[in-house]
Amino acid sequence: MVDKINVGIIGMGKMGILHTGILNSLDGANVKGVAEKQDLILKPIRQLLPSIGTYNDYLDMIKKEDLDLIYITTPTSFHTNIALDCLDHSIPFFVEKPLGISVDDCRPLIESVRKKPVINMIGYSKRFVDTFKKAKEIIDSGVLGELIYFNSSMYVSQLFSKGKGWRYKKEASGGGVLSTLAAHLVDLLVWFFGDVSLVEGHTKSYYSKDVEDFVHAYLLFEGGLGGYLDTSWSVRNYRLPEIKIEVHGEKGMLVVTDDYVKIYTDEEARWKNYYKQDLYTGVDFDLGGPEYTREDKHMIESVSQKKATGLDIFEGFKVQKVVDGIYKSALTNSAVESDEL
Repeated sequence: MVDKINVGIIGMGKMGILHTGILNSLDGANVKGVAEKQDLILKPIRQLLPSIGTYNDYLDMIKKEDLDLIYITTPTSFHTNIALDCLDHSIPFFVEKPLGISVDDCRPLIESVRKKPVINMIGYSKRFVDTFKKAKEIIDSGVLGELIYFNSSMYVSQLFSKGKGWRYKKEASGGGVLSTLAAHLVDLLVWFFGDVSLVEGHTKSYYSKDVEDFVHAYLLFEGGLGGYLDTSWSVRNYRLPEIKIEVHGEKGMLVVTDDYVKIYTDEEARWKNYYKQDLYTGVDFDLGGPEYTREDKHMIESVSQKKATGLDIFEGFKVQKVVDGIYKSALTNSAVESDEL
């Protein structure tokens, strides 16, 4: 076991700053360097954190700093190429979601990691939220019996005029609300229910020119469960992103959100509620939500103990295929089956 994991951060936008703050608070981590193209962002880091090396070119950081782990928190279009550079230097890496801008963009990285494995992780932080962890436990227990139908949504009040920045440019982000926000929801559905065998999707752009603002999709899983996903970043009255998943089974039903889990079983004929405050186990340092601290702590422990994260880029690739399938279906106005994903 390594005493202290030396970390480099590439990309000092919102997520880069978030992870830097959390990692600096963890006993097992030491942020040694950050890489960012904009001097305007690097200047205050040099002033406030003089012990951290600052670089305009991330390859310079990789060469000059003795790094055990790299965090990739750049715009999506840079994810896979930077990860390949980490792989070339045999450095474990964490990459923010989504994995890439398309399945084709991700394939070289997937093939390279198969040939030359390193410890890696993708930032699907919702798996570390107490309510979703509890829902996964309930679903896996079989108490609902055979799963029959689900309905799911993810909304936020974010965009009501033309968006500015890389997230609203398809070549940089890979897509709009589905790719940059609701990939979290797709990941939860894949985590809960397994591999997808067919998708059918519809998208609508209203405020955006290049990406979609609304998505409605049907997903069929290999186990036979089918249901719907609906998402938008242009729905009013959602100050923060909110996920809701409703699952109907042979013996009952479950509803889970960021705030609670509710389960009804025919045997007990009543609702049982679990609220996030009841499930909360606490973290040493909370910046942006406890799930981010748990996520980073898990990454550090995995590298320190030289073990797989269980949430690697292969999991991210499954999500990428579903997202691409929905876009393809919307474009062709036809269902897309698993061999096309």
